[in-house]
Amino acid sequence: MLYNSHTTLSKPIPLISNVTLSESEIHLGKQFEISVIGTNKGDPADIQIISISFPNLTSIKNDIVKIINDNFTQTPLRVAQGDNIGSSYKGLARSTVAKYPSIEFYSRPWNSDVVYHAQLQIRPPSIGIFNIFIKMVALPHTADFSHYPQMGLKDYQQEFVESHQVKVKS
Repeated sequence: MLYNSHTTLSKPIPLISNVTLSESEIHLGKQFEISVIGTNKGDPADIQIISISFPNLTSIKNDIVKIINDNFTQTPLRVAQGDNIGSSYKGLARSTVAKYPSIEFYSRPWNSDVVYHAQLQIRPPSIGIFNIFIKMVALPHTADFSHYPQMGLKDYQQEFVESHQVKVKS
């Protein structure tokens, strides 16, 4: 019997190519939109995830965070505060408890040079700086090139994130 065997692991390279906030400042009770665009600049990934998390929130009900549109192949996963979630790029091999909610957008598979996007509408519930953390992870996670960003601020999962902010005024 003949078959093809892979002697090397796939090397997907996730990249957030654009993040757009519709506003940098809003008044309490108003909303803003965030658009996130990601691609895979390497080999095909079994699964590639864009995670958008909300460290200022305890829940992401539809009156606070609404998905306007996305073109991912899978249904987005809402992670609630207190859920068990993977950590340290190890999937569920190492897990932790979610300290704040997030939405995980993913495609399975995510082929090379394919672009996916998500657009959210957010109505912050309080005055102050509203933070949004964004990251991308490709699975299998084989090395540093399997996640984006590769340096900077770490979240409660001990994974690097980009931080974006909107000032909410009274």
